[in-house]
Amino acid sequence: MEFLKKMIRKFHKLFEYLFYSVLSTILDVAIVWALYNKAGLNITLANTIGVVAGFLLGYVLASKRVFEANYSMPSFLIYFGTFLGGLVLADVLITVTHRSLITSCPEWFAFLVSKGVSVVVPFFAMYFARKVLYAQLRRKEGQKPHE
Repeated sequence: MEFLKKMIRKFHKLFEYLFYSVLSTILDVAIVWALYNKAGLNITLANTIGVVAGFLLGYVLASKRVFEANYSMPSFLIYFGTFLGGLVLADVLITVTHRSLITSCPEWFAFLVSKGVSVVVPFFAMYFARKVLYAQLRRKEGQKPHE
């Protein structure tokens, strides 16, 4: 039990980021599912719209609390730049994964797996990129290091 408490303290910011990301992902997946399955949009376009909505919610929830970012132009550019990189990565992953599964799996399975891959990989890529870039920004601005 003590080990678990130690790990939670050590990775507190990652868990907090995960919580905010889960909320953003719920919104994202709901939008993608509705646009793809109900509105008939192309999966990549539906994914882009869902990811953008998730980004906006994530920015509001996580930028200041998780990364201790001041609301400034450099801070926004870091968040937005990593978002764009994550969006491209998510779209490539969902497209490639979906196309490779659609011929051999039921549609619902291809959708779930491809959407899952397009969520998990960019999550870690964006978290660690933001962590590094915000630490560099804080050093440049002479702020205290991120714990």
